[in-house]
Amino acid sequence: MHGQEKSDSHPRRWLILILIAYTVLGLAYSLVIPLAETPDESEHFRYLQAIARTGRLPVMLPEREANLTLEAHQPPLYYLLGTAVTAPFDLDPADNPPENSCFSFEPADPGRKTAYLHSSEEWPPARDLYRAFTTVRLFSVLMGAAAVAVAYLLGRQAVPTVPMFAPVMAALVAFNPQFIFITASMNNDVPTTLLGALMVALTVSAITQPRLSTYLALGIVTGLGILTKFALIAFWPLALVAAVWPALQLTRSPLRVSVNWSDLPGRLLLLLGLPLLIAGWWYLRNYQLYGDPLMWDVTLAAKGSVIARTSPFTLADLWEFIALHFQSFWLWFGWLNIKAPEWIYALLLLIVLLAVAGLIRWLRRREIAVELPALAMNALAVLAIYASLLQYIQTINWTGYQGRLAFAALASVTLFLTLGLFALGGQKLGAGIGVGLFVLSVGALLFILLPAYPRPDIFRPEPHVMRTCARFAGGLQVEAVAGGDSVRPGESLPVTIFGYGLADAVQAQEMSLRLHGKDGEVVAQATADLEWRAKEVVEVAFELHTAADAHPARAVLDLALIDEQGEFQTAASATGRVLEVPVALRTVKLAPAQPFVPEPMVTAAVNFGDQLTLVGYDLDLENDPLLTLYWLAQEEMDRDYTTFLHILDAEGQLVAQEDSQPTAGVYPTSIWDKGEIVADQKELDRLDLSADQGLQLVVGVYLLETLERLPVRDASGAVQPNDQWALELADTVE
Repeated sequence: MHGQEKSDSHPRRWLILILIAYTVLGLAYSLVIPLAETPDESEHFRYLQAIARTGRLPVMLPEREANLTLEAHQPPLYYLLGTAVTAPFDLDPADNPPENSCFSFEPADPGRKTAYLHSSEEWPPARDLYRAFTTVRLFSVLMGAAAVAVAYLLGRQAVPTVPMFAPVMAALVAFNPQFIFITASMNNDVPTTLLGALMVALTVSAITQPRLSTYLALGIVTGLGILTKFALIAFWPLALVAAVWPALQLTRSPLRVSVNWSDLPGRLLLLLGLPLLIAGWWYLRNYQLYGDPLMWDVTLAAKGSVIARTSPFTLADLWEFIALHFQSFWLWFGWLNIKAPEWIYALLLLIVLLAVAGLIRWLRRREIAVELPALAMNALAVLAIYASLLQYIQTINWTGYQGRLAFAALASVTLFLTLGLFALGGQKLGAGIGVGLFVLSVGALLFILLPAYPRPDIFRPEPHVMRTCARFAGGLQVEAVAGGDSVRPGESLPVTIFGYGLADAVQAQEMSLRLHGKDGEVVAQATADLEWRAKEVVEVAFELHTAADAHPARAVLDLALIDEQGEFQTAASATGRVLEVPVALRTVKLAPAQPFVPEPMVTAAVNFGDQLTLVGYDLDLENDPLLTLYWLAQEEMDRDYTTFLHILDAEGQLVAQEDSQPTAGVYPTSIWDKGEIVADQKELDRLDLSADQGLQLVVGVYLLETLERLPVRDASGAVQPNDQWALELADTVE
């Protein structure tokens, strides 16, 4: 009989080999997967950063952008441990990898698979932040190895008469590719998997050998579990079952159940009191801060439409849950954007169906001797986690369908898979499936993850390079543009275009790059012929020679790909939005050929908000219909300020005005260098400014978006009323 097969093998030696193989795979996965490229890993790390830098647990706020981390609702044990193991490192948030604006969650999307932009300094880790991230990942791999060992223990508890049952069960856990993927990252699902398996193992031990030390350990582990993830609250009733089960006394004639009360109160006290002592403070804190121990409402408010279900849960949603959950339980990498070929999921489904058939066979024949308490506790664990998960997805969209969210019961689920395989085909079938999963895990590393995250191409272009994400019909995504921010007439502007092949180029294609100056005039242009392959990084360097007579302006750099007919190829954004072609890439400062040195009719030294100084102006009311203001940039500015000329009557009422950006916006303040002087002209020809009207001219500076004026101080430092300065008309009229 299958269940009674004997073996000369040594199960513990097999366990050691499995643990070594898993650890090697876990480390390999961790090295291949770029930092922050597993679900929510970036937010989990920000949680750790928040603790390390503030010394306090992060608070969840309903406004998404106000949160230090969107995982602040998670119980803190894993992050506290992570803070301890990363204590030697400086976790400066400025070093966090920036988001990849070209990223798509769609698995079929041909673009890069990274949700973040990565630097070659990540490996070998050259900064403290990268060293800390790598350290936490190593810590997670070790916890994953511990979870495999506990799975082995569960197998021994359930089927002690079949020596190879426990090693095979441990292998099915260890070589589940998704388990390796998650445990190679920073995620609180890792300790949840370990503690969930350990809670079940201790409940079985408490039932079969009801010792005080076992209940003490179970109470402690339960407390640690519910301080790790809310999902493990579902396992707490199992611990209470473990307290009651040994106290039940069954007599068959007549059939009667009685309770031995002698040890029951002490056991219940341990299993209720210890978890509350260990984790109760966290839930009390939540109640005091949010009015809810589970802080559910504030979490939904913070994460909003990203996770919230917007329509009632239907049968169609249930089917979507089953399909996505099954696939991501086994192998669905990245931010759910890297899938295996469909035939792999078909094989995995076949394995599960074989196991189900074997379980049916076992229920009918009972050829394998199984310990009932162990089987019952593992069954309850599976039911508890899926009942909790099904309740969870009533308010959460597809993001709650992920297989990892059931990993608290991964070992228990695997126990039933192993039992089914042994019942159907014995040790050979079970071991064969274990070897098959090992091969799948290695294959997933080599043929799925490595191609998705190619080194060193994954580090190009560098994160600081400006992103564009324009996808052209010929199969090229222009990802980024690098080059000079400023150029003078007659000089050359170096520009490098970084692209990514979405599909093979059918033939060499022409790329056109142009620089548009004042009034859209083309002041520089260059072309290049190029070819590419799918997933290839394209890098094209240009030298744009600007016209010697070009006027100072905020110039626009645009790009186009030319098709066989000489027409511009159509282009779209990473989200499918149609773009105007040629595609505007960035702005460039077209600086004056020589620094401007004015000779104003009237000199001044008026300070406008420590941003601009009015150093003088030209005003001849009789002969020239222009007011020319000369502005000095005190600092480099990141905003386009508007300057105004207001005509006021004797009572201070507005008669007329001339508001505009300097140089009519052609050369705005956001591109001025510190110390640069720019002439700003205001037209006066339509205004009657005869001296006997008692009119007054005032100037000022404001932001058009808010209408907020810069405060004004004259040369002596005196603050001017109404944030404006009056021109001296008497000195300008002959």
